[in-house]
Amino acid sequence: MNKNYFETIEERFSCRSFQACKIKNEEILKILNAARLAPTACNLQPQRIYVVENEVLLERLKVATRFTFDAKTIFVVCHDKNVSWHRKSDGKDHGVIDSTICATLMMLAATALGIGSCYVCAFKEDVLKEILDIPSSYEVNCLLPVGYPKDVLPHNNRMDLEDFVIYK
Repeated sequence: MNKNYFETIEERFSCRSFQACKIKNEEILKILNAARLAPTACNLQPQRIYVVENEVLLERLKVATRFTFDAKTIFVVCHDKNVSWHRKSDGKDHGVIDSTICATLMMLAATALGIGSCYVCAFKEDVLKEILDIPSSYEVNCLLPVGYPKDVLPHNNRMDLEDFVIYK
């Protein structure tokens, strides 16, 4: 499936209902490549992404979050705090921003492939780290359950531009 960029943006929605089949490995690689190509502060590339497909682990993840939506593949998007750029003036860790940019590109790549995704930030990080044996230097930023959507939902509740854009 090859889509125009703006069509892809308009078609993307938070998918919370997936078909029971697993997405193809080549599609997973295309989605991961989008994360690889994402811009990061100083090009340090601190993103670390776990691809969870093991049925036992997927079931265990439900202890850390109720928002798995029974997806057969879940990307756990992290960043390594020892690698990410930290702003000199206040020490702000830009790894969160970098990995969020990666997740955004992953969601758009998934949409272009006809795959649904949902950005999930409600989870127990300590539980996720234990289940997946994630190093302490990694911060878990979001989960992306992905799969073929059961239903396609329209964007019917978006603000108008004048409600959030400020021209000076």
